[in-house]
Amino acid sequence: MNYVKAYLKSTYGAINDEWTIILDQLEDHLCFYYKAKDELAGTTILMPNGRKNPLMGIIKDETSTINALAQKLGISPWDSSKIKQTPEDDSDDFMDRLTGNSRKQYEMEFPE
Repeated sequence: MNYVKAYLKSTYGAINDEWTIILDQLEDHLCFYYKAKDELAGTTILMPNGRKNPLMGIIKDETSTINALAQKLGISPWDSSKIKQTPEDDSDDFMDRLTGNSRKQYEMEFPE
C-alpha cells in the first residue's frame, strides 16, 4: 500500500479524501489475497476428492476485486494511460501557422 500511496502522491500531488474508502478497500482485499495465497502455498491445488482447492476461488475473486479497485484509482500503466488529460488550446496558433498569418497583421496602429 505504501507504493500505491506514493504513486498517487507523485502523480496527483496529494491523496484526495474521496479516495480513502477505495484505498481502505484495496488494502483489505490485498490482505485477503495474500492470506489465501500463503495458505494455498502450504497445500495442494487439487483436493483428495479431485476438486479444486476452494482457496483458488478466493484468490480469483480477490484478484478481480483488486483489479477493479486499481482501475478506479488509475494505478496500473494501462489505466493511467486512459485518464484524460486536457491539452492546452492552441487552435489559434495552429490556424495562424496553416494560413501563414501572424497576429501582428491584425494589430492596428493609431496615430498619436
